[in-house]
Parts: sequence; structure tokens; C-alpha cells
Amino acid sequence: MICLRSSKKTPKRYLDDIFSEDDDLGLLDVAPLKAKAPAGNLIASQFEEITTFFEKNGRIPASDADSFDEKRLARRLKAFKSNGEQRESLKEFDSYGLLADESSYIPSIESVGSSTYEVQESTPSSEIDKSELVTSLDDIFDDDDDLLEFDAPDIFTIRHVPAEKKSQPEEIAKRQPCADFSRYAPIFEIVQKELKAGAASLDRFRHELKIQVGDFFILNGLMGYVHSAGERLEGYSSYNARLHLVFENGTELHMLFQSLTHGLVRDDHGCKVNREGALLEPDSNPVPTGLVYVLATKSSDSVLATYKSNLYKIGFTEGSVEDRIKHAEKDRTFLEAPVRVVMITECYNIDAHKLETLVHGFLGYQRLNITLKGHDGQSYKPREWFNVPLATVVEVIKHILDGTISQYRMDNTSGKVMKK
Repeated sequence: MICLRSSKKTPKRYLDDIFSEDDDLGLLDVAPLKAKAPAGNLIASQFEEITTFFEKNGRIPASDADSFDEKRLARRLKAFKSNGEQRESLKEFDSYGLLADESSYIPSIESVGSSTYEVQESTPSSEIDKSELVTSLDDIFDDDDDLLEFDAPDIFTIRHVPAEKKSQPEEIAKRQPCADFSRYAPIFEIVQKELKAGAASLDRFRHELKIQVGDFFILNGLMGYVHSAGERLEGYSSYNARLHLVFENGTELHMLFQSLTHGLVRDDHGCKVNREGALLEPDSNPVPTGLVYVLATKSSDSVLATYKSNLYKIGFTEGSVEDRIKHAEKDRTFLEAPVRVVMITECYNIDAHKLETLVHGFLGYQRLNITLKGHDGQSYKPREWFNVPLATVVEVIKHILDGTISQYRMDNTSGKVMKK
């Protein structure tokens, strides 16, 4: 007996009536909607990688996996779960409950949509590696999965490459002030004059050119002089030795020959100075170009009483200091009173008057700012006296002479020289 069903469907008045029917075609069997990470949300994008892995493999990433990428995702997931603030911000993207607060349960793909979970031993939160949340270079180096765990010397060891063994230099080249630069200053002046007059020329340096003792060169815009060369070093395919180089700014450097030539080639303006005539050598008996002196006053003027313990005059002379101060009692420069010579500095590699100007400028805020009355009844202000500790004066002169004064500043409150 055949029964025919009417093609006219019974109207459904409620949603429950619709969802209570059999879903023969599986139209309602859909995966939960997954929120997409918005552009610019780094943490959400990182979590999305974990979700993608879960969908593809049917499980969460394992920390003991052979794949580096899977281990990376596993550490990232642990870090997210251990951070309450980040876990809360990712809740809307956690379609599969991967960040469930029950740290002792890990969902499998089959359990999504139900309350069934596989049990796995939990990891103490104190052992969770949070460095997987990479937001800076520090994060990378804090958690490198042992990729950066090596003994430092290994990076200098050449493996599987035939290489000629070279003897390592005993010292690293480091430029420092040249204590006896006064011996070299005159020969730099000679070469500069030759270049201006056309008696010497500059050649762009190439490896075909030779650098020898007595030669001058231009490296990084600074003229240098090859004073001497040590013994030839073994283990190099071509000549190499440690050179003593002196530069016109008053510094010196002990550099390997090959380092110098390579540096000259790399420098777009590296040159060798071509000059004629006899080799120039440093002066064995230099003559000072002037003297800078520091004086203390013997004045009994009551106006100076509060300053006398730290009151010094700094001046220069091309003659002798004795001749300069022999009429101090009549000279306002010396406060019209006898003076005591505290120290004298001979200047070889710097103009003495320029040195005096530099010292005065550096100590400007410590300049004695008072008005005195002279023997003739006229008022005057001393300009070369400074209310500052003697140690500060000595230090300022020292830093000017060795070329390091730009690295320091004056603390106008304490009257001391401070490193910048």
C-alpha cells in the first residue's frame, strides 16, 4: 500500500519547531565561527597561528615536537595562558577554548563543542617561557631555543675551509694621546706648507702604492705619519708588521700594515702624500712655543679674603715667567700685589695664547666677578683670575693638551670637571 504525503508543508510558527526537525542534509552541522585578528593586533595575529595549527592538525602544538615551528607555537600558547591580561584580550578569538582557564586540560579537535577534554599534566606557571611573545630584539635573544648557546671562541674558528694560519696580534690598535707630539708637530707643518705651495701632492691610495717608514698619508680626513715599523709578522701571505703611526691632531696608534692599507683603500678620500726631498724625522730637541702659568696672589686686600684659598690667575708668555711677573705690584693684571708661581706648562704642539683662551673659556663661570680699587683710586675688574680649585685648573689644561677636552664639561656648582 502506497501512502502519499501532501506536498503542502505544515507551517511552523516557532524556531523550536524548525530546529526540532531532522537535519538530513547537515545544514546545521557547522564549525564555530572564528573571529579574525584585526590588522595591527600583534598578539591576536600570533594567537591566530596557534588556532590555524589546531585546525590543521586536530591538536594543540606540543612542546616536545621535532619541528621547531611547533615548539615555538607551544611555548607561545603557554605564555598566553599564563598571562591573565593577554588571555582576557584574546578571549574573543579563542573559538576552540585553547586558552581555557583549566590549565590541566588541553582540548582536542574532536572535543570542540562538547565538554570532553583530554587530561595532560600541567606545567607550573613559574616554568612557562614568556619570551615567545616577541615584541623586541630582547625577546628574541631571551628565548632562542638554544640556538645561540655556543662558546664565544667558536665564532672565530674556521671549519671545513682550508685556511692559512695567521699569528694573532698581541694588542688591539687603539688611538691615544701622543705624549711627545711636540717632536712631530714641526714636520706636519712642513708637509702642510708643501701641499699648499704645490711642492707635494696627494694620490688616491691603491694597493699598488707602497707605504713605508717616513711616509705621510690622509686617512679619514686626518694626516698621519709612519714613524716606525716592527718586525714582519709570520703567517701572512704578504708583508705585515705593526706600525707606529702619529697623527697631526696629537694622537698616536700602533696599527698593522695591512689594516692601514686596507683602511686607506676603503676610505673614499684615502691618499698618500707624494713629496720630494729628504725624509722628515721628528725633532729630538723640541723648543717650546710658549708657556702657560698659574699664579696665586699674595694680596692683603680684605675684599679678596673670602676667595684667596681657591683664587688663581692663568696666563701665557713667550718669554720667562720671572720676567713676566717682576713688576706684579704695579700691574692690575696681577691685582697690584706680589704673586706666587703655582705651576708652569711648556707648550709644544699648541699655541700658548690659544691654550690660555681655551682655559679661560672653559672656566668662564668661575671667573672672579668683583670690582677692586687700584693704587690710583680708580676701580677695575680683574679678567684673568678664577675662583676654582687648583685641581680643576690642572685638569682642564691637561685635557686641552691631550685633545680630550670636548669629552668634559664644567659643573658650575661644584667647580669640578665632569665627564659628559
